[in-house]
Amino acid sequence: MHKKILCMGLLTICGSMLMGCNSVIELTNDESRLISEYAVDLLLKYDTNFTDRIAEGEQEEEQMSEEEQTVSETVTTQKKEEVNTTQGEITTEETIVGSQEDIAKIAGISDVSIRYTDYQITSQYPTKSEDGTFISLEAEKGYQLLVVRFNIKNKTKKATELSLLDKDLEYRVICNGDKAANPMLTILMEDLGTFATTLNPKEEQEAVLIFQISDDMKDKLESIDLRVNYDNTENKIMILE
Repeated sequence: MHKKILCMGLLTICGSMLMGCNSVIELTNDESRLISEYAVDLLLKYDTNFTDRIAEGEQEEEQMSEEEQTVSETVTTQKKEEVNTTQGEITTEETIVGSQEDIAKIAGISDVSIRYTDYQITSQYPTKSEDGTFISLEAEKGYQLLVVRFNIKNKTKKATELSLLDKDLEYRVICNGDKAANPMLTILMEDLGTFATTLNPKEEQEAVLIFQISDDMKDKLESIDLRVNYDNTENKIMILE
C-alpha cells in the first residue's frame, strides 16, 4: 500500500511537469530507461515524511529513526546512538562535520569536479524564455523555487562517465540557520541528485538542485547553506552569507 501511494505520487509529479508542453515529444529508448531508473531510485530514496518546502516561521526538523539520536550541529562531531535490542548494547556512530566544497571529492569521484556556482529564486524553472525544453517546474501557490546551480567539469583529456544515481549523497538546504528542506523530486536531466552523462575531454555542464521557499521568506533571507551528507560526513557549502 505504501509503495502504491508513492507510485501514484510520482506519476502525479511526472504528469504535472509534462503539462504545458507545446507538443508531444516521443522519448528515445535511452530517455525512457533513464526516467524509469529515476522513478525506481526516487521510490526507494524518499518516504512519506519527505519535505521539499520551507515556510517562514517553520523550524528545522531533523529526520530521526527510532534507532538514532542526533545531537547539536554546533559540535564538531555529531554522534548517533543505536541500541542493539538483541544484546542490550549501545553502539556509537560518528557523523563528522566537514568543509569540502567539491561534491565530487565528497563522493570520492576522481577526474570530475562538481562545484556550486550561483542560485536564483523564480516561480518557474526553466524560465519561459528558455527554449527547447519539454519539462518545467512551477512553484506551488504561496511558494517560490530556489534553484541552486552547479558546474560539473571533466578535468581530464579523455571522455569520462559520471553517474550520481548510485551515489548515496543526501542534500538539504538550511535557510536563516534553522529552516530546512530537501530538494524537490524531479526528472530533469540536469537534476544533480540523479545526474548521469558522459563528459567529453574538458567539457563542462550545468546541474541544479531545486527547493521551495515561501513568498514570505523570499524577502527575509539572511543566510543559505547547502548540507551535503555522504559516508557519515556532512559538509556545508555556503550559498548566501
